Amino acid sequence: MRQQFTPNRHPLRSAIRFFSTSALIVAGSGLLSSALHAAPRIIEEVIVTANKKAESAQDVPLSISVVGADFIQESGLSDVGEITRYIPNVSFDSSLALYTSITIRGFGTPPLGVGFEPSIGLVIDDVPYGRSTFAQDAVFDIDRLEVLRGPQGTLFGKNTLGGVLNFHTMDPTSEPEGFIKFGHGENIESNNVEGAISGPIFGDNFLGRLAFRYNDADTLEYNSTRDEQQTQEDKAVRLKLSWFLSDTLTANFTGLYAESLTKGYTQSLFIASDRSMRVFREYDPQTEADAYDQNTSTDAPTRSDREVKAASLSLIWRPDELMGITAPELTTIASWSEVITPYSLDVDYSPVPLVAFNEPPKGNPYTAEAIEVRLAGGLDAPFDWGEGMDFVVGVFAQESTNDVFQDIDVSLNGLIAFARAGAIVQNIQLPFDPLLIDLPISLPDLIPGIIERERYISATQSTTQSFAIFSQFNWILTDRLTATAGIRYGEDESEGSSYSRVAAGASISGGSLNQSDFSAPNLKNKETNVSPKLAFNYEITPDVNVYVNAAKGFKAGGFDPAPLNDNNLTYKGEETLTYEAGIKSRLLGGSLTLNMAVFDSDVKNLQIRTFSGVTLTTFNAPESSSQGAEMDFFWLPPIDGVSLAGSLAYLDAKYDSFTEGPPLFTSEQNQTQDLSGKPLPYAPRWSGSLSPRWEFPLFGSADLLGSVRMNISYTDERYLDSDIDPNTLQDAVTRTDIGLGLRSESSDWSVNFQARNVTQEQDAVLILDQPLIPGNYTKTPHPDQTTYQLDFRIGF
Repeated sequence: MRQQFTPNRHPLRSAIRFFSTSALIVAGSGLLSSALHAAPRIIEEVIVTANKKAESAQDVPLSISVVGADFIQESGLSDVGEITRYIPNVSFDSSLALYTSITIRGFGTPPLGVGFEPSIGLVIDDVPYGRSTFAQDAVFDIDRLEVLRGPQGTLFGKNTLGGVLNFHTMDPTSEPEGFIKFGHGENIESNNVEGAISGPIFGDNFLGRLAFRYNDADTLEYNSTRDEQQTQEDKAVRLKLSWFLSDTLTANFTGLYAESLTKGYTQSLFIASDRSMRVFREYDPQTEADAYDQNTSTDAPTRSDREVKAASLSLIWRPDELMGITAPELTTIASWSEVITPYSLDVDYSPVPLVAFNEPPKGNPYTAEAIEVRLAGGLDAPFDWGEGMDFVVGVFAQESTNDVFQDIDVSLNGLIAFARAGAIVQNIQLPFDPLLIDLPISLPDLIPGIIERERYISATQSTTQSFAIFSQFNWILTDRLTATAGIRYGEDESEGSSYSRVAAGASISGGSLNQSDFSAPNLKNKETNVSPKLAFNYEITPDVNVYVNAAKGFKAGGFDPAPLNDNNLTYKGEETLTYEAGIKSRLLGGSLTLNMAVFDSDVKNLQIRTFSGVTLTTFNAPESSSQGAEMDFFWLPPIDGVSLAGSLAYLDAKYDSFTEGPPLFTSEQNQTQDLSGKPLPYAPRWSGSLSPRWEFPLFGSADLLGSVRMNISYTDERYLDSDIDPNTLQDAVTRTDIGLGLRSESSDWSVNFQARNVTQEQDAVLILDQPLIPGNYTKTPHPDQTTYQLDFRIGF
């Protein structure tokens, strides 16, 4: 009998309580403001580039959220995951560099997708990046983050099935300026520094900006088996140059180098049988199954590093007139990027020396070279219908290479220990541990060293060439009605090879790992796609717009990265069709922005990456869907210094048809299960945030300002693995962060204090089966302790 979705809490009730409280705060503030009869304050217009041109966010006919530099700076945010916590229907995780994942409206990049193309687009300073892990390099010296929800294939291309994260970092300035920020954290011991210097280099026509970041931290995890503290180190530098070659021609260059070093892995035992714990404690008496006690017990060296190099050059030509086009802008962008993610992992998540992933010799490099040429401008209205038209047309070409290599060591003595602990070894599970006693020391090695270890290697190399032609036209039919039509034609052609083999001699443990020797030297995949878009935007009043749109998105298929067998060497491309309707408004005299949207998405061949308890496998779910609604607002009530921001999202994302989905890992070793009708993983039904802030003068001084702020975020329960195992259901979480600030209005210095997770909520990123042992689980937790951070920033 198929298991049914049976939540162990009442998420709707929790959501109602949370948002009822939020509504009371809003209503209470409104009553107070009405009583004061103060003049309304005006929210500044937010400019975005969602349509490859600068325009007001309120005029863009799609669901978009913008997080600016002020909020990021005051809240002390230096991680994309912390930023997206306050954006409806968006989640981001980079707890491990090679497994970075993003989801929007339930669709996204699988968290176990090393070497996997993303399903959410990532654009930094108008340059697309082909791996989600690049996102962390945009957070320092940041100007804003635009989150575009829904397919964005027309202008941003493939791999934008669920949306786009569109980052903008600070540009060079015409006047000398800069800043430096120092920070210190407690409970997660950390020290960080960030800074930038900007201004003219040669005259007024050649400008530059140099920004950097450095962070050194001890994580909360201590490895008792190896007697070592887990640490993180992160550094990055970015150079931006702008050269005004003439009144009409500008050249921009961006160069980036970033490196992060992480020792340790926060995947800890979460559920483990008494039988397993008895065996594990023979190797480390401190082993436990509490993922939140800041202790882990793994024997093999574990680290996850990342090295990024990127460069881009753009030429922007803005002649006064070109072939009858008004305000023409011809943009050419050439870019190159590379990310290397060397790692070594203890993937049995125990103190038993069983399975270890050794560092790949090349570090799993991904490189991409791309060029885009586009022309934007205005035209007269076709057939003299309407008031005019603006457009973007262009071409895009890219070549990317991907190299994923796995080097796996298996200890046969460790395999014997795991068999005692309840593992399935060679399709056999011992009904009980033959040694039903606790041993004060480890068992002697039963198999001599010369034959005790077995080594497996597997790899996938691929090269993909992509080409696209795209266009989008905004037809201003009346002073209130605008129609948008766009289309993109793309081709993706991939060639690659995969293999897996036992490195030396025959294999004893290969059957337990589902490993088999194979070679597939001539993998090929070619796909073409047409992604159209149609939208209408109607201005009801100068401050209220309604819109509807329909758009398709596409992500090409590919080759399974470094598989241990040839059961699933390739996976199909995925495609979505999304309908959306929304309203964007500026109310109360311009003091309140309120935006709402509803959407309906259907996806064919959704790509799912899952861990079966033995190995990682890529599946295609034939039919999936996502329906829901989202709302965000920002309000400046007529109380000096007070502001209130918030969001609310509802999401119903599920597998519609998935009769051969990934199975639950049990002793029966089923090959598949029917997941039709089950919810998609990592997709909470309700989510939201509320961020009140009050800034006020201190000691009667208009120059010295203090501030108090609170960030509250709610995330409903959701499954944290693709097989929708009831044991991977994460409870709903309401997290509260509190901040205090002090700044000078004239001297450009500030001090900010943050207390995060003051309610000590227990949240997690991922829950997986422990390899080989049915019924045991591991978890990647967020810290459940309250952490503190103090930042001092001075500008010059």
